[in-house]
Amino acid sequence: MLTTPALLLSLTLAQFPPASDAVLEYSSPLTEESAPDPEGFSFTAFTAGQTLYLGVDEANLRASAAADGAVVRTLMLGTPVKVLKAGERAKVGEYVNTWYQVSVVDAKGAAPVTGWVFGNTLTPFRFEADLDGDGEVEVATVVMSNEFKARVRVLEPDVKPPRRVSSVDVAVASTEYGGGRGGPVTVKLVPAKEAGVTLLQLDSAPERCGDFVTSYVSYTGSNGKPGVLGKAKLALELGGLMDPPNESTFTVSFQAAAKRALVVRTSVEEEEEGKPRKVTEREVYQWKDGVFAQAKPVAKP
Repeated sequence: MLTTPALLLSLTLAQFPPASDAVLEYSSPLTEESAPDPEGFSFTAFTAGQTLYLGVDEANLRASAAADGAVVRTLMLGTPVKVLKAGERAKVGEYVNTWYQVSVVDAKGAAPVTGWVFGNTLTPFRFEADLDGDGEVEVATVVMSNEFKARVRVLEPDVKPPRRVSSVDVAVASTEYGGGRGGPVTVKLVPAKEAGVTLLQLDSAPERCGDFVTSYVSYTGSNGKPGVLGKAKLALELGGLMDPPNESTFTVSFQAAAKRALVVRTSVEEEEEGKPRKVTEREVYQWKDGVFAQAKPVAKP
C-alpha cells in the first residue's frame, strides 16, 4: 500500500480538470428479474490513451482481467492511470462493466507499471481543492454505485488509513423515463468565491424527455483543523422535468458573502383549453452545518 508521501506525489502527477465533455453513466432497464441480463446494462466506455483516476478508496491492479488475477499493486483513491486497451464486458460482484488494461506512473518516477482494473473503479472526475477551509487540499472523486447513484468520495491525504475517506451518494436521473435505473452525470467544482463555500455540482440530465437533477455536495466538519477527516454531505438537491408541453425548470444563483442559494423555479403546464400556464416561484436556502436549508418566507405585515 502506498504511504502518505507517495500518495501525495502520485496525486500531483496529473492536475488537469475533467474534459468539458466528460460524463459518467451507469444504468439498467427496470426488470422483475432478480438477476438482470448483464447485456442490458449501459455504462461509460473509456478509450485507449484516456487519462482516468481511481475513484474508489482502493483497488487492486491485477496481472490479468479477472477478479482473482494476481495482484500487481494496490492503488489508492485519486491515482492517475492511462488506458491502454479495453477488455471484455463482465460481471464482478454487483457490477457490470469492462476490464481495462492501464499503466500507472510510479510515484517515485520509475517506469510505468501495467495491469488490469475493473471499469467501475475508474472515473474521469477527480478534483483537488481545499473543500473544508482548513488550509489543506483534499481530493474528491465521483464513481457510480451498484445502486445506480453517483458516489462522491473525499480523501484527506494527511489522515492515516483506514479512516481518511468520507462519501455520500447522490441520485441521478434515469435514462429511461419511468422505466430505468441510473443514468448519466457530469461534475464540476464550484469555488468558494462563487458560493461562499467550495462545492461539487453534479448534473444529471438525460437527453430524452424526463426528470433531471442538480445536486451540490459539501465537505465540512473539521472546524478548520488540518489533518482531521470531515464529512461529505448532500448540501442541496433540486429536481426538474422536461415532458413537453409540461416542464419544470430551475435556476440557481449564490450570494457568496451570505452563504445563501437563490432558486427560481418555473413551471409550465398545459391547461384544458390547450393554453400553457406559467408559474414562477422563488426560494431562498441558507447555509448551515454543511447543507443549504430552505429559509422560511418572512411574513408580510
